[in-house]
Order: sequence, then structure tokens, then C-alpha cells
Amino acid sequence: MCGIIRTEEILKIGKIFTIRWVSSSYRTVRAVWNNFAVLHKHFLEASLDNTRDTKERSKYSGLNKMLTSNEFILNLGILLNALHELSDLSLQLQNRDLGLASAHTIIERTIRVIDSMVETQGPKLKEVNLASQEMSFKGVKLTSHKNVQRINSSQFFRSLSNNLKSRLFTTQSSNSSNNVPSKFQEEYDQLLSDLDIFAPKNWPDNFNIQYGDDCIRRLSKKFKVDEITSVRGFRQFKDTKEDNVEDLKLLTTAIKCIAISSSECERSFSSMNEIVSPKRNYLGSVHISSLVFINCVGPPIDKINTTKWMESWVKKGKRTAEEQNCPKRMKRTEENDSYKSLWNLIKE
Repeated sequence: MCGIIRTEEILKIGKIFTIRWVSSSYRTVRAVWNNFAVLHKHFLEASLDNTRDTKERSKYSGLNKMLTSNEFILNLGILLNALHELSDLSLQLQNRDLGLASAHTIIERTIRVIDSMVETQGPKLKEVNLASQEMSFKGVKLTSHKNVQRINSSQFFRSLSNNLKSRLFTTQSSNSSNNVPSKFQEEYDQLLSDLDIFAPKNWPDNFNIQYGDDCIRRLSKKFKVDEITSVRGFRQFKDTKEDNVEDLKLLTTAIKCIAISSSECERSFSSMNEIVSPKRNYLGSVHISSLVFINCVGPPIDKINTTKWMESWVKKGKRTAEEQNCPKRMKRTEENDSYKSLWNLIKE
């Protein structure tokens, strides 16, 4: 039964995002890895099931041959190692408190890990190489399948590393010409260097009172905030090392507004998918926008006094939350105080 459920999940992902997305999903590849023996049993039994027509039995037989091929197992180990690192990188970049400099460090670290896999095999690749020598994986006998092309692991990880390097952050617009890429790279390197000035651990033991002022001036010019106020605030920050220096807030707030990833957009799309269901398909774009905003930015119920809105809702003859004749959804409240300052405005 578990194998059937996993098979349906893979087929559904393949139908929505095309087959290429199936191979790019860490959860899907991990599902195949963890349920390999169950999938083999399901495909084998389906290929011998006389209640199915010849075409369907032939399809399951082909799937089983592909699944149990030595080349497929080796490719599976390579993909799982790569997707594990990329999935972990994606999760780290979804952190709302992550700054540009920290994000750049995390991406570069992941690139170094993938670079190392060119020469040093990852844990899953080591496991499948051992299984390939024994021609057995998770208790299932393997066979050679000439039609399955084996991935060159060194070439794969080197290409993956180069692609990640080409997608690093830049000050260049995606619509700009690539004729002078070195200029934008220099600007980005300078930006990272200037941002490092906010970390006291990067300061020398003995420094002049004007240390870092040039960095603050460049940042103030780039983010279009008052230069004199920012420099004054940074000098105070050097003396006190307090995070909440009033004169420095405009600059630090502008820096925090740099979008590290598209995770906020993806959260909004996920929220919209929950709101625009088949049972609520008559909602207009204005109402959908309002509901998405409340769902993504609004505080949890236990963080706000909703009595006055509840009373207003019920007095208008609307349905209460305790109404039994309507579908309900249990959703766990996630602890996230990113918008706490905004929530405080609507607590009264």
C-alpha cells in the first residue's frame, strides 16, 4: 500500500510540473530511495497481474526493469546527494532574518561542498557504489540496463557548481547587457565588503574613530539615506555596540529590505492556493488579495483581541466559527514574530 501511495505521488508531481520536476524534487527522490523495495514489489506484482491489460502490464514491467537497473541506482545516489545540499540551501535562504552577507556566505559554503563532491563521494553515492559492486540494493537484485545512461558524477557536480556560481547575487539587472560583467562584480564585492563593517568581529583590535566611515558613506549613497545621520549613528555604534542606534536605523532598515530569495512570493502563492479552492472559486481578485495579505502578514488568533470583530460579524447574521454545518480545517499555528511590530498596531 505504501508503494502504491508513493507511486501516485510521483505520477501526480510528474503530471503537474512535467517529468523534469520529478527528478528535481528532493522529497520525491528521497521517497524512491526510502521505498525502493516496496516500489519494486508493487511494479513486479502489477506486471504479473492478469486482471490488467497487456499494455499496462508491459508498462509496469518496463518500470521495474528501469528501477532495478544498476545505472539507475548509481544515478539515484548522485541526485540524492546533490538535491540534499540544494534543499538544505533553499531552507536556509527562506529565513526571514537572513541578511545579504550571511546569505552570500551560505551559498558559497554550499558551492564548496558541491565542489568537494567532484573528488570526494557523498554518503549516498558511496552506498550505491557498494550496492553496484554487489549487484544488490535494499535486498533487491540489480541488473544492467544498456538504455539507461549513467551520469558522470565528477562532471555533474562540477557543472552544478559552475551553475551555482553563475547565479550568485549581483548588482546587475536581469534586463541589462552582459557586456561589462566585471563592473557589476566589482560593485557587488564592494557592497559585501561594506556590509561586513556592521559585524564587530571583523573590526581590528585598535582602530581610528573614522574607521568604517567610508563604507557607511558608500552604503548611504547606494540606499539613498542621509549620509551625515548614518555616519553619526555608526560612530555611536562603534562606541556602544548596541544594535538599536536610532541614527543608524534608516540605513539598516534599507539594507534589510534587500530580497534574499523568492520565498515570500512563494509563501503568498501557497496561501492563495489554500484560499482559492473549488469551494471558494467565486472570490474576486480584491477579496483574494485581502485574504492573502491577512494570511501572510496578519498575527495568529492568540496574538490579537478579536472580540469586536467577532461581535460585528455575528450581529450581521454571519456564521460563527462553531457552526457545525460547514467544512473545517485544523491548521497548526507557526511561531513567527517577523511582523510583530505591525501586529502591535491592531491590538487595541
